[in-house]
Amino acid sequence: MEDLSDRPIAKRSRSSQESNSISSLLSLPDEILEQIFLALDTNDRLSLRWVCTSLQHVYTSSALLQYQFTLHLSGYLDVPFRSPPSTSPLAKPECSSNTSVKGDATTESSVRSLRSPHTGKPRQTIPSVTLAPWPKEPSTIVSHDKLISPADRNSLLKAREKRWETLDWGEKRHFKIQGREGVYELQEGVFLMCDDFNDMEDDKPSSIRLIPLPSMQDPDLEDPPIQTLSHKTDFPISDLTMDPTQDLIVVSEYRPESSVVDRAPPTHRYHLLTLSTLQPHPLAKSPTLDFPPFSQAIMDTRQLLQIMGDTLVVQVSRYAPAWVLAGLGFGVGALGPLGHEEELVAWNWKTGKVLSRISLPENGWFSSFALLTPTTFLITSTSNISPVFPQETRSVGSVFPPVIQIYSFTSDPNNPINPVQPLDTDPMDDTTPRPVLLAQLHIPQIADNVSITSFDVRPDPAFPPHQPGAGPTLGKAKPFTQNPGKGVMVFELKLVGTADGTTPLRERRKSYEIFVLRESLVELAIKGEERLQEAYKNGGDLDGLGIRGVERNMSWSEWGETNTRMMDAVMKRRSWVCSCSGYRYTSLVPAYRAEGHGLWPLSEDPSGLEEDESHELIPPPKRSDIMVFDFSPINIRKVRNTEPEPMDFMDFVKKDWSVKSRDYVTVIEKRNIWKEDVKSSLPFLEIRRDYGALANGVMCDDQRIILVHTQARMNGDWSSISQEMTVLCM
Repeated sequence: MEDLSDRPIAKRSRSSQESNSISSLLSLPDEILEQIFLALDTNDRLSLRWVCTSLQHVYTSSALLQYQFTLHLSGYLDVPFRSPPSTSPLAKPECSSNTSVKGDATTESSVRSLRSPHTGKPRQTIPSVTLAPWPKEPSTIVSHDKLISPADRNSLLKAREKRWETLDWGEKRHFKIQGREGVYELQEGVFLMCDDFNDMEDDKPSSIRLIPLPSMQDPDLEDPPIQTLSHKTDFPISDLTMDPTQDLIVVSEYRPESSVVDRAPPTHRYHLLTLSTLQPHPLAKSPTLDFPPFSQAIMDTRQLLQIMGDTLVVQVSRYAPAWVLAGLGFGVGALGPLGHEEELVAWNWKTGKVLSRISLPENGWFSSFALLTPTTFLITSTSNISPVFPQETRSVGSVFPPVIQIYSFTSDPNNPINPVQPLDTDPMDDTTPRPVLLAQLHIPQIADNVSITSFDVRPDPAFPPHQPGAGPTLGKAKPFTQNPGKGVMVFELKLVGTADGTTPLRERRKSYEIFVLRESLVELAIKGEERLQEAYKNGGDLDGLGIRGVERNMSWSEWGETNTRMMDAVMKRRSWVCSCSGYRYTSLVPAYRAEGHGLWPLSEDPSGLEEDESHELIPPPKRSDIMVFDFSPINIRKVRNTEPEPMDFMDFVKKDWSVKSRDYVTVIEKRNIWKEDVKSSLPFLEIRRDYGALANGVMCDDQRIILVHTQARMNGDWSSISQEMTVLCM
């Protein structure tokens, strides 16, 4: 908060008696009283505020205290101000010779630059991306590109949160992108989408398209963090992730060559580049990091990558290709004999040092992970060790029940390990630190013979505030950011019930969403690391059980019934998975209207049939409304304590949104899926907003909702696909 030193200080009159009383708290200047408030946590500040009217006046008159209270309520953190750099690679046009998009012209002339009719500022795009046209009238929003006072920051954040309460967006813009979803990412107001114009599995994209998104502060992209551009790489792209706050993009190279003579090539090579230039990142000691090599020749991979500060974690699942499985008549759940392997490696991407490595046991389904802190992560596992060795495949949930495992890769100070790099194929070598299991959270017990077909966790954590002098960052400073230690995490679980000869497969498929507050998982991780540190102090022992003594096992009744909300999935198929941000989770729901509404052709009315999960093609767009689940404890408390305003008939007619508090226990009947009825009770708000447009996908971040209308011709190839995206600026 050093940049807020010029804030206005609350002033109040004092009586002579107060002035002469040295021992009296109230005799202190307002500046000192404000500092006393700032030294307390939020609850203590509120308690001190109610001591007397004078202290209440100091509290309510301080712009900084009010701003910090809004940050606390909304789960945000302040971002210290940084002066814009005098020179920046973004200041020159991004139309260098390496600018290219597959399917577009590969010359500099493929970059299009148009000037705003209102300000004269240039706006750049490329042929495969059609940006929203400028409105007839210029935007009245003033972009904040310099030091903002606490009062202005408070007003900006409160206005944003107010719009989210009723999904009352302030601006709407449309843009189009050619190509299927393929490899994409959404972070910090920048949408990334590779040039995936083909349907050949081994024909990977080789260009990265970066697209800035409209926001309330810059709805017409008059001053975006980066211009719309395309970068050509000299290698095929398998996957990627990015952190615009550090001007960092990590690009996974598909099937790289070995960089060491007489050594097997790595499974993937990760290039540490800047988003602004796609050149090696200046803070990375090594421009690339290599994942351990394949153990078998014929294998496909699935990857997950996440960044938090200096930590980069990569999980790679290696499995036999689909054509091999099809030829042998196997599904993914029977991959063990064919070499189903999953491994996770954590690096400090700046130093290149391996922080930890773990080979995950054979799973019935792919694992997924999420960073909780820079030294802890969780894994969804479907391979909880069974006391017997059964004949069933590991996808059978009653034999191998799925669990959520929390690990730490904090190193043992008594036994330092200097990892040998590049990493070898053998995951059991003794030259790499291993993470320690801190907690294992069980989900409800699954009925006999029920199979697991998916168990994934989302989203990535938010990025910590970028500190001044910490290195390059993309774009201008923003006043505040989401707290990476708070929010909601969603676990997507898909099961297939047992066959009874009469129930079709479609009706036996069940999709669930399990919502858990991130802070509750972070707390489990922090407490687990405290136990781990205590064990390290005792020479690696805790309670006579060694490092294993730090592990805690918790049944669903111990943690799940009160700390989670489990429900049937709202959208059973999500082509775009960036649908969770902070405490909010966004979905599309059918836009049912009264008969004869006349808002659109009757042929476009949503049908009452349940969505077919087994359909392999892109689901057709349907008339849809927007639904947001808000798990913010503060917002839930506010709705509980708010008396509903009286409404006359005309108010009811005009109202196109609704908010409902879901703070009661819900029960999912066991049927043929669970051994017992499943109870959960984590409170949340259900916010619905009429929309009614054609859409088949939705994404969100802290500043916007993005509705996706995917257009594809029947019997066409992937090159015929385009995405029409509507950005609702919050």
